[in-house]
Amino acid sequence: MPSVGELVRCTDGTWMVRPPTHCPRGHRLARGRVLVGHQPCSCGGHTTWRCACDAVTYAPPLSTSYAVLAGPAAVR
Repeated sequence: MPSVGELVRCTDGTWMVRPPTHCPRGHRLARGRVLVGHQPCSCGGHTTWRCACDAVTYAPPLSTSYAVLAGPAAVR
């Protein structure tokens, strides 16, 4: 089974990033209870899923070698 954040093929043939089903605190991530976003990082960036409880899931997962950016990323 693909990990959260991996590209997967949809039933209609298109591609999407596999989302998590639950937040780190165990809440089910359903429509109206999750905000999908992007977090700039020294590695390029992470897709984020923020639960209504404020817990955040990152894909790819954060690592101690990454430096999450507080402001806009530099243009490459």
